[in-house]
Amino acid sequence: MVTLTDTHCHLNDPAFDGRVGEVLARAAAVGVTQVIVPGWDRESSLKAVELAEQYHAVRAAVGLHPWFVTESDDLSWLSPLLGDPRIVAVGEIGLDGAIEHDDPVKQEAVFRTQLTLAAEHGLPVLVHCRRRWDRLLPSLQELPSRGIMHAFSGSLETMRLLLALGFYLSFTGSVTRQNAKRVHQVAVAVPADHLLVETDAPAIGLETVPAEQVGPDCIPTILNFIARLRGESPDVLSARVADNLHALLTP
Repeated sequence: MVTLTDTHCHLNDPAFDGRVGEVLARAAAVGVTQVIVPGWDRESSLKAVELAEQYHAVRAAVGLHPWFVTESDDLSWLSPLLGDPRIVAVGEIGLDGAIEHDDPVKQEAVFRTQLTLAAEHGLPVLVHCRRRWDRLLPSLQELPSRGIMHAFSGSLETMRLLLALGFYLSFTGSVTRQNAKRVHQVAVAVPADHLLVETDAPAIGLETVPAEQVGPDCIPTILNFIARLRGESPDVLSARVADNLHALLTP
């Protein structure tokens, strides 16, 4: 059996308190043996590292999410963490133009600082973007990075631009929704060697699973759905996705 990874799952969210072990056991039973847990601020990043210390299946990512940049742009805590071998990426970071009290200048400054830190430490980035592609793409071009565009739901043109920058596109359970036609189109078009899967639990549901019930054990359902869309063997695509993540995480 090919072992799978949930490349973006918030097991550090309070929704999972007291049941992380149970959630990971269910995931392992269906072949999902690794989960990347990203932070969104200092506290959640430290909790991701703590989970990586406690559970062999967990790998941590640390960073300041754009939703929290308006509260603080202090990143003094981030750099000292980045030498920890349990940390495999900087994230969740990015730009978001769909939040209240949006401060695009501060968001972009924080994003660019985190891109620079990731490059200095040889780490990939886990990137979030909503309604700010016009600023995010130039930042990625000016500050070359490697990483994952998390929960991708952009256009084919944006897909092509990201692929030209060497990014991987990661798809969530939203791809299983029958009305998600644009996501279906991109999931078919993306080259197999740049495709990844994630749950973004507990934030995004599947067609038949509400967000609050989603966990890493949903990864095979997401991957199998994408394989059907593409007319590919689920086993072959699973192996390709596993190889993609290994290539990304191997310096």
